[in-house]
Amino acid sequence: MEVKSFVEEKTLIVAPSGKLDTFNAPKFGLELARLLEDKPESCLLDLSGVSFLSSSGLQVLLAGAKTSKKEGIQYRVFGMEEMVKDVFFLSGFDNFIESFETKQEALA
Repeated sequence: MEVKSFVEEKTLIVAPSGKLDTFNAPKFGLELARLLEDKPESCLLDLSGVSFLSSSGLQVLLAGAKTSKKEGIQYRVFGMEEMVKDVFFLSGFDNFIESFETKQEALA
């Protein structure tokens, strides 16, 4: 798993790629937590490069959402492939993490 990140107009954009599974989720979780320590105004997760999302991956998304809420950081995801989107929505994560199709929609 590779994780790219950059800041665009006070928004942290984090783009993991590969499988967000039991093996890779802890590494991504540590990286996301480290990036959120800088307390950006908002954080967008670009999930377009994620090919698989397990319960471990969902736990990392939830941990990021909790940290963001506690720190007053707007937290959104975008760009999910169909299979990843199915897992996200069937798990009910759309009830507490805003999701969008595109980066432009997520930034609006």
